[in-house]
Amino acid sequence: MKPLSRILFWAAIVICQAAAFKLNGQNPPTPPKYKVDGNFSDWANFETGWKETGVDWSKVREEPSFEGIDLKEFYYDNDDAYLYLFFKCVPTVQQRYEKQHAAGDLGYLYIDSDMNTNTGSTDRGHGFAGFVGSDFEIYLPLGVYHRFSPTNGEQSGCYVCYELKRWDPSSKSFGQEVRKEESVTASPLIAHGNDGVELALPLSDLGLKKGNKLSFVCWEGGAPQSRINKITIHLK
Repeated sequence: MKPLSRILFWAAIVICQAAAFKLNGQNPPTPPKYKVDGNFSDWANFETGWKETGVDWSKVREEPSFEGIDLKEFYYDNDDAYLYLFFKCVPTVQQRYEKQHAAGDLGYLYIDSDMNTNTGSTDRGHGFAGFVGSDFEIYLPLGVYHRFSPTNGEQSGCYVCYELKRWDPSSKSFGQEVRKEESVTASPLIAHGNDGVELALPLSDLGLKKGNKLSFVCWEGGAPQSRINKITIHLK
């Protein structure tokens, strides 16, 4: 491919990705109070959700061995506009990319915004009842990218996303896309860093506000259905 053609080709990909991103959700309501960068040092007045997520993969002996990301400690906080989530993990997303150069995922999160199992999801997920009643599903995929710019040449790297979907009772699935965020955007609402993965969920997307309570479930990637984490979060 000629140099000019290559530039136009990659520029078209970048433009299409940007357009797709803008179509996947409304603009954030206000800038987050935390710098969403995957570093925990600026967190204050947070709540601890749990100290181990799903399975402690360092203690599991299996063939082939687990090569994903082990989510460890979970913390959360909120303000008037966002629910903030932080997962400390081993290895970091960057460390996994440097070893595998492959896509993957961290797992799924589920939110029951009214804490009523008679509303929301009726899907028991092949015997898994952790998200029955959930109104929202949040998938956490890991991606890789290859791009070219006239100034920096070809570049490769990794990124993390969240895909927020609402339960659709007519199709009996989480089929209504609410928001998709990627760490490679200019002002991300999800990021990976030295301490783990950090994300900000707009309360307006969830139909929540200060004073509400919600049921929060985390299903770690690769973990059996019996090893889920579930807590009640109070938005203070």
